[in-house]
Amino acid sequence: RTLVCLSSQVRVRKEWGDLALHERKAYTDAVLCLQSKPSHLDHALYNTTSRYEDFVATHMNFTRFIHSNAVFLVWHRRFVWLFERELQQDCDYPGTLPYWDWIKNAKNITASPLFDGSPYSLSGQGLPLSSEAKEQELPCWEVGNVTCPKGPGGGCVADGPFKNYRCSIGVKSTQNPEPSLPPDVFNYVSRCFPRDISQYVATNFQTQANLDHLLAASTIAEFQDRIDNASGVGFPGLHPAGHMALGPTGADAFSSPQEPAFFLHHSMIDKVWTEWQRRGRGEERIYGDNALFGTLTTLNIPPSDNATLESEIGWGSLEQTAPIKKFMAVGRGDLCYRYE
Repeated sequence: RTLVCLSSQVRVRKEWGDLALHERKAYTDAVLCLQSKPSHLDHALYNTTSRYEDFVATHMNFTRFIHSNAVFLVWHRRFVWLFERELQQDCDYPGTLPYWDWIKNAKNITASPLFDGSPYSLSGQGLPLSSEAKEQELPCWEVGNVTCPKGPGGGCVADGPFKNYRCSIGVKSTQNPEPSLPPDVFNYVSRCFPRDISQYVATNFQTQANLDHLLAASTIAEFQDRIDNASGVGFPGLHPAGHMALGPTGADAFSSPQEPAFFLHHSMIDKVWTEWQRRGRGEERIYGDNALFGTLTTLNIPPSDNATLESEIGWGSLEQTAPIKKFMAVGRGDLCYRYE
């Protein structure tokens, strides 16, 4: 068991809309700072242009081992913690990583404090695309007979803190994370930051009913299935719905961290998982038989071992490999935070 954090060490993560305006700006200023810092990765291999893109490239490299499997939740818990720490240490950010309460913001997503396009948001909707360009845009969601319409944006973000943000890698990566990385996934293609916010996705999938259904899961296997798949064949759960609500940049299985809202989305996922863990008997959902389910590869492709608390996971150059058990409990070890 990892040591419990002292109460004086525990910092509070808050919902974006509950932050004061100066706190929101401090956060986006820190992200912009990270986007201006030089990359630590080998440019010849990754074409990364900033420290921020190091996080994008890391996610891309690990995509086939961190989704639809046993380590999805714990890997991303640590990943967003590493991002939070980088903001604090490298860009003097005084706060913590906020989270995106999907339900609170779903009624009118582009009017929410997160996406209203103000200086205190994460920027807003992308500019409208021409009809020809809209035809080329990737579909929002397509599973069996279940599809959803594309949003009204899709072009460059032109307001808010990220209006001048440029993306560089991941432009041609596929939404299907298996079986291997596309050969051109790290090609350098400088472009604007596009976004296509979907009210359809927010209204239909980011719902209290889906959240209640998720938290009612009796096993970690059910929880993992429900976070990706809502009730109804082909309906997306709250994890893919959060990505899909942002358009193709946020929905790209490999390079989704290029969308700044990625980190708040996964902070919310961590919040919900933490709540679910604490609803269990004792520590059964943290260190017990109901803590992990599945293997170490996405959809078990290629076949891999079942994960255990002793299984080692890594984050490339961001962090040394460590056993899963080290990151299973919020409020222990160096995961000294809580959600409000």
